[in-house]
Order: sequence, then structure tokens, then C-alpha cells
Amino acid sequence: METSFSQLEDIFHRTRDALNEFKDIITPVIENAEDDHERLYWHHIYEEEDHRLDRLEHLLPELETVKGDSHSLEDREKILLLQDISLEKFGLHNFLEHLDLSLYTFTDSEAADKIRELRDMTAADYETTKALMDELNEEFKGNLSFNASVPTDEKENVNENLKVEAYASASPSAEANSEPDTPDKPHEYRLTRTKKQLTVGSLKNN
Repeated sequence: METSFSQLEDIFHRTRDALNEFKDIITPVIENAEDDHERLYWHHIYEEEDHRLDRLEHLLPELETVKGDSHSLEDREKILLLQDISLEKFGLHNFLEHLDLSLYTFTDSEAADKIRELRDMTAADYETTKALMDELNEEFKGNLSFNASVPTDEKENVNENLKVEAYASASPSAEANSEPDTPDKPHEYRLTRTKKQLTVGSLKNN
């Protein structure tokens, strides 16, 4: 369990730095928005990541404390800690979506390469965090349930037409079979099981 906590601490340090970089990228967009819709759109994303930063600043010292001696925690303390970690797993998923959405605005900008770099790192960290959470849950004999942290795209009881394929199957093999991104064509996010393959880009242009 100590190894898992140490790995999670590394991941959340990386994502804390990444979201600060992302906030710096989108701040000028908010400040120079051409209308209220654009300002509200980016403000909403900024606010979610800013709130997430507050949570990470609370969680990271706790991980630093327990990573070498988690056995000193009472069961209730472990459960509360795992709940906080589970929430940040969901935060990684949201951050991944925010980075993907931003590529539609920053496609031709100097920030595009940095956003793609942050996106790839976040996607890998999200998958690792899911695996680590499975390991930690096994430590509790599978008695814990964190359904509130499961993204819509990964829920079994959600209409498949509401899921985005890129997030519903984010395994390396799925990524390998997708078409590569190009500067004028960001990654396509298909809504699964639709008669017509809709993408965020196609919906935006309608």
C-alpha cells in the first residue's frame, strides 16, 4: 500500500504543476474574451481546475505523511483518504477533457504542443491512477465503493449514446488504433453507438 501512495503522490504533484500551466494558458483568453459566452466558457473550466488545485493542496501533505507508514492510520482514516484520492481520479478525467476541449481553440497557437504534452501525460496518469485505486480497494477486500468518482463514459447504467468513445475506452490499444492528430484536426471524440459518427468538431460546426 505504501508504494501505491507514493506513486499517487508523484502523479498528483505532476497534475498540480500541469493544471497551473494550463491555467496560465487560458487566463489571457478569459481576460480578452470577445463576448460573455466565451468568457463564461473558459471561466467555468478555470474555476473547476482552480478548485481542484485547492483539493490537491490539501491531499498532497496527507499522502506525504502516510506513504511510508499507512499502517498507522485507523480504518476510518484510510477510507477518508481513499475517498479523497478517488475524487482526484475523477479530477484527472475532467482535466483530460478540458485539455482536449482547449485544443479546438489553441490548435494553431504556440500553446498547442504544450497542451498536447499535458494531455498525453494526464491520460497516462489517469489510467495508472485507476489501476492503483483497484489495488488499494483490494486491500480492503473490495468492500469500498467509489461510484461517485466514476465518469459517465465508464458507467454501465448510462445510455451508450451519451458516452464519448475516446474516454469510454482509453486503453493504450484503443489509442493505438485511432488516427493520429494533426495541427488542423484534433483527436476525434466519437459518441458511441450512433448511426452517424458524430464528433465534437462536427457538432460545433452544425
